[in-house]
Amino acid sequence: MILKRTIALCFVILFTLIISAPTIIVSCDDSADISSFFGMNEEEEQEDIKLLFDQKIEELEDFSIDTSIVELIWYTSNKYHKPHLNLISPPPEKHLA
Repeated sequence: MILKRTIALCFVILFTLIISAPTIIVSCDDSADISSFFGMNEEEEQEDIKLLFDQKIEELEDFSIDTSIVELIWYTSNKYHKPHLNLISPPPEKHLA
């Protein structure tokens, strides 16, 4: 049990240090470059990706809904009745003795 707490505490401290590192670095030195923490240049390095599909829509399987499933859903949705709204009663009176 103590080992689990120690490991959890280490991960919490590590996560906190990673999250707060850019703020601490900038507060110590204003000229520090912290762009590596944010990974801003990832978008610049990505190339345009062109998607090519092997199959046409006509070749794919039929995506129609099975009628037995629809009937099952309709049957189970009708099992529960709507509550009667005229059964609302006022709260009970308090008897202080």
